[in-house]
Amino acid sequence: MKKNLLMFTAVLCLSLCTYLYGCDDTKSEKTTEQVSTKVQGKTMGTFYAVNVVGGYKGGEQALTELAENCFKKICDEISTFDKNAELAKFNEFKSTEPFEISSDLSKIIQDTVYQGRRIDDATDITVGPLVNLWGFGINKRNDSAPSPEQIEEVKKLVGFDKFELRFENHKNYLLKKDPDVRLDLSTVGEGLGADAVAEELIKQGYKNFMVNVAGASRSYGVNAEGRKWKLGIEDPTSPTPKLFAPICALDKAVTTAGSYRNFFKDEKSGTVYSHAIDPKTGYPVSHKTLSVTVISDSAFEADALDTGLLVLGADKTLEWGEKNNYPLATIEYKDGKPVMRHTKQFEPYLKCGSETSNK
Repeated sequence: MKKNLLMFTAVLCLSLCTYLYGCDDTKSEKTTEQVSTKVQGKTMGTFYAVNVVGGYKGGEQALTELAENCFKKICDEISTFDKNAELAKFNEFKSTEPFEISSDLSKIIQDTVYQGRRIDDATDITVGPLVNLWGFGINKRNDSAPSPEQIEEVKKLVGFDKFELRFENHKNYLLKKDPDVRLDLSTVGEGLGADAVAEELIKQGYKNFMVNVAGASRSYGVNAEGRKWKLGIEDPTSPTPKLFAPICALDKAVTTAGSYRNFFKDEKSGTVYSHAIDPKTGYPVSHKTLSVTVISDSAFEADALDTGLLVLGADKTLEWGEKNNYPLATIEYKDGKPVMRHTKQFEPYLKCGSETSNK
């Protein structure tokens, strides 16, 4: 599921609905801006941007190399498009015999499954065949909904019980219960990328920076004008990118998942289907929740949760957030307009975003 719904500081990422959105857009006082090193580029089929306040040693070239080396390592593990990537090789392995994988890939899979289990299996890395069946994956967009028989047949390949991780003789193995089972970790790729770059910058001693990989953000400290980094949640009902609500990141990771302009209409029945597929039913969700924003210490964790929470819908999402003490916000379509709700833990981020907007 594409998560392209955050706006944050100075660079337009073209066709994606992700923008760099600064805290200084409405400033009235004069401030002294520090020198920053800013780079942007493409990765994982989307765009990334990195902004290091005070400058990065070696300049733009060195910062680009740092970011792209981080992204390459992740793509070498989880890509389903690069035939040489670990996960792509596993997907093409037409056998139920153990397939050896790296400890890094094993950990990513374990952690993603754990996050999915926390939210009633709503995030499921085997859901890809259903996404493709409904025309939201690599296959051509459909003109009509698949039949119940087609859905039931594809569901045989979906579920956490369709694969197994093993650790034997100090080696990690992944097994399919059916040779046609395929795993897809794209739902956490952006978060993994944002975390990897942020953690490398922290290791090197940088204290003020923002990293954005599409809809996943990690930031620390302040921007070039000494203010808290601010992001914006996009209006999911606007035909073009439009700010719905500003928030401050407050040294946290922020991700958003949503059904922004990604749907198809059955030409025969006139029914509009969301691209958020419930792995349990095999059908697109029918609720009116359009987006879910998650704030966490880790962009990976937020990324692993937001897609599944979108599937669950706003009511269950907010209930889960309050129970587990998570800053969460949802946008729903009610009475002909988008409406935001959030947990009480989300309030400081909204308050800071509102205060900086008025300066």
